[in-house]
Amino acid sequence: MTIAATILHGGLFPPDYLQQSIRELPEWNALGEDALDAFITEARSILEPFADGTTSRANESHTEDDLIWPLLASLGWTDRLRQQNLSAAGREDVPDGLLFADKSAKNRALGVAEGPARYAIGAALVESKRWLQPLDRASGRRGEALAPSSQMLRYLRRADDLTAGGLRWGILSNGAQWRLYWQGARSVANQFLEIDLA
Repeated sequence: MTIAATILHGGLFPPDYLQQSIRELPEWNALGEDALDAFITEARSILEPFADGTTSRANESHTEDDLIWPLLASLGWTDRLRQQNLSAAGREDVPDGLLFADKSAKNRALGVAEGPARYAIGAALVESKRWLQPLDRASGRRGEALAPSSQMLRYLRRADDLTAGGLRWGILSNGAQWRLYWQGARSVANQFLEIDLA
């Protein structure tokens, strides 16, 4: 069994793509071993306080600020806006973040009205949860009445509608598990890429 098979789950991409075909892409080859080693070192240092139990009771805000956003930044996602409202009125649909492909896209988004119009310029939305919060079921805790995966599906449907298919990617994480969703999948609820980072 390969490492990929032990840490990657979901059916968004076929296993042979993740284990072989991806290595033939120019983006993969441009990365280089040094850059990959540097990312792994940085990711371990970000994750260590959570994985070793030092911050095992981290709430959503702590997990988001000290793990999720720093890890996304180490992957190059530095152009982002937080808490952009997807709802026309009220605050029912407010993902934790909106990622942009580059600084130019973020600047264009800042030039339009806050909220739904900005999602048309974004590349992916982000939903963060507390450390190790179950992703597929409601926990029963106050404020966690909805399963995070259901919340992500609702956000993706809303973003897809608002952008006429322009924004279809979403990242859901509890710090340990990271999921990449694509609204165009045959079964968005079951076809995602999950990486067990812990």
